[in-house]
Amino acid sequence: MQDSSEFQYIAIDQFFESDTNPRQTFDQAKLEELAESIRQHGLIQPIVVRPKDNRFQIVAGARRYRAGVIAEKFSLPARIKELTDAQALEWQLIENSQRVDVHPYEEAQGFQRLLDLPGYDVTALVEKSGKSASHIYARLSLLQLIPTVAEAFKQERITASHANLIARLPQEHQADAFDNCWRKDWQDKEPHLLPAKHLSAWIQANLYLNLAEAPFDREDTTLKPEAGACVTCPRRSGFNISLFADVQGDQCLDAPCFQAKVTAHIDREIAARPELVTIETGYRAPKEQRPGALQKHQYRELDIADNPDAEPPCSHTKSAIIVFGKHAGRTLTVCTDTDCPVHNPHVAAQHAADPPPVMAPAPEQETEEEAAQRQAEHEQRMAEYQAEQERKEEERKAEFDRQQEQYEAEQARRTEMHNARQATFERILANAPVMFTAPQLRVFLRALVNLDPYDFAEDVAAFYVGDDENNQQTPEEALSFTIDRLPDDKLTGFALRLVLTGHTDIPRENDFDYLAQAEAAFVPPLPKKATGKKPKPTVIKEAKPSARNAAPPKKKIAA
Repeated sequence: MQDSSEFQYIAIDQFFESDTNPRQTFDQAKLEELAESIRQHGLIQPIVVRPKDNRFQIVAGARRYRAGVIAEKFSLPARIKELTDAQALEWQLIENSQRVDVHPYEEAQGFQRLLDLPGYDVTALVEKSGKSASHIYARLSLLQLIPTVAEAFKQERITASHANLIARLPQEHQADAFDNCWRKDWQDKEPHLLPAKHLSAWIQANLYLNLAEAPFDREDTTLKPEAGACVTCPRRSGFNISLFADVQGDQCLDAPCFQAKVTAHIDREIAARPELVTIETGYRAPKEQRPGALQKHQYRELDIADNPDAEPPCSHTKSAIIVFGKHAGRTLTVCTDTDCPVHNPHVAAQHAADPPPVMAPAPEQETEEEAAQRQAEHEQRMAEYQAEQERKEEERKAEFDRQQEQYEAEQARRTEMHNARQATFERILANAPVMFTAPQLRVFLRALVNLDPYDFAEDVAAFYVGDDENNQQTPEEALSFTIDRLPDDKLTGFALRLVLTGHTDIPRENDFDYLAQAEAAFVPPLPKKATGKKPKPTVIKEAKPSARNAAPPKKKIAA
């Protein structure tokens, strides 16, 4: 040591690393780069140490220390601080939380170490680290990842957005959610990682259960006594709104408990109202079906509220409860006659227009031979009637198939057109000039004037921000942030993306196509291939602008 001041040069063999350092992952390539910088310029920012065990424990700067070892430095500049174990841990956490390359899982472990100390809670962490409560809760939830997912996250096989979505789930569902992060297409040798929004959609559809749609009383503590009431249960999104800020409504995260309460509610309703008809809205194997329950083809749901005291509109109207399938546990009113003329006007009208043949009444005096002949004639007419009905059904099916083919062909055509317009959009952005020419500026301004202000901001912001689930900025804030940090030569590309994103959809008939006009102004024409024959000129007719989207007419300017 050269002197006894707070800042000193200390021999490198007097340092030792702290086992509570949140940073546990060190990129060897980046350490080599830092070591080369230290060889050339020295260590500009001193490391922070505290005296311990007759040496100096590194509080902040383990990465700089390791690079100094690689650079074979004899000593390093250090700032000596007298710190307790708790103060050292707090210093490490705050110092590392300001570094952009600290892994979120390691940051979470640092937060947890502080929470394990007396006097620390999330509010204290917010004040000391400068991070928001939602950020801290999101980091702490990462510690609930099952080992397989946690290891994949630490190896950066999945992003922080994927890990945050999985960590909020009960551990028994995390493996399924992790499997749905990946997809293997026919041309892939290995599954590829899907964007986090795909995982979020899968979780919403398969694991979240909206408590607002629960058929039972959410304050009832007797449906499942060991679980208690739903309104006080911690296994729901509404229990921690800071962690589930992006989730709409109060969602149950414990599907087995939810289903157990639905089953108990159904049993209780049937015991209280034995006259209820049981129905199933989903298909399952016959041996799994509830005895006596009606299947979907055996009843017609009526658009009237279940009211046991109301006068039924027909003799087949019954109160029913769904015992399996969508909306299980809900009571409703059904008609159990699928050919009821009151509730199935289509069947009644069809019978009125084309009634089945009725067997002629037998005369008063009829021999057995005449009765047999009359029966044979009736059976022949019934066979002809059935054949005619089958022919009509085949015609209806053929017409349906034809319309389906037309629909699929139209969808394919629109998909191809949409992909072509998206490719045009990307070519325009790739050819964005540093400065607009006068014709290009007119195209830009015309597209800007006809821009829908409610459509473009979110899509453009998503391009620059990505799938960061922790980003709390509005689209306008994100775009303003992007503008301030763009290089000068990228501003025109940003401006084009801003005004043309809202015009990439296929225009309606007679609407002005601003994307086509932008392509003509910004994308240079492809060079023509030399051929023996002179190519015929291609005439491109521009769509006439509608009254709403028409380009403004040129005005004469007085001299």
